Amino acid sequence: MKFQTFGNKNNKAVLLIHTLFTSSDFFAPITQFLTNDFFVIVPTLSGHYENSTFISTEDEIRQIKEFLLENNVVSLNTVAGFSLGGNIAYEFFCNNAEMIEKAVIDSAPLFNFPKFIKNHFLKNYTKCLNRIKSGKYDSAKELNKHFNGMGEYQKDIAPIVSQESLNSLVESCYNTKVYKLPQDERKKVTFIYGGKDIARLCKTRLKKYHIHKMKGYGHCGFYRENPIEWAKQFIL
Repeated sequence: MKFQTFGNKNNKAVLLIHTLFTSSDFFAPITQFLTNDFFVIVPTLSGHYENSTFISTEDEIRQIKEFLLENNVVSLNTVAGFSLGGNIAYEFFCNNAEMIEKAVIDSAPLFNFPKFIKNHFLKNYTKCLNRIKSGKYDSAKELNKHFNGMGEYQKDIAPIVSQESLNSLVESCYNTKVYKLPQDERKKVTFIYGGKDIARLCKTRLKKYHIHKMKGYGHCGFYRENPIEWAKQFIL
């Protein structure tokens, strides 16, 4: 995991965690905007840059906690994550709620699929990455077949993701736990799902949480189309 930071360390801290097959650049539209009020911490997940391997959600959280400790960040105003990053942000929040004021979980596929369904996704994603790496196909178009409009954001990172990382990434996407949090902690969490996002189907597991429904939007769609408005509505 690699970290970038923006803004004054004396401000309250915000942690932003990107989607599958993107990087910290996913948050470029809002990082400078948020520095008016916050110290912004933006990691790039392991496996999403050269010579790195994604191992597990737990290993990413370990690295986040080490970074916060090394940089004397003892609390977070917000942890926010999108898609896979939302799964990681949710897990991180649930095990560290006492140090976090709120969590914003956007388009997170909080499913717990049986092995044969996970294998189905793994097979499809492997085929997609192999086609991209061959150089014979339009990367964004191939990715859009699986990730609902995310191809332009993913096309530069997807080709460097190894099969070893992909195996673990699929596990982190589709083998998740929903926590039975105390009411005061549950109130800190906001889930966001677009009405056209297939990830919204996991909402049946989140009945006791606040869910913000974004009619007409796809995967991470409101943020992609209106990043500053997203930040104003959910971070500020």
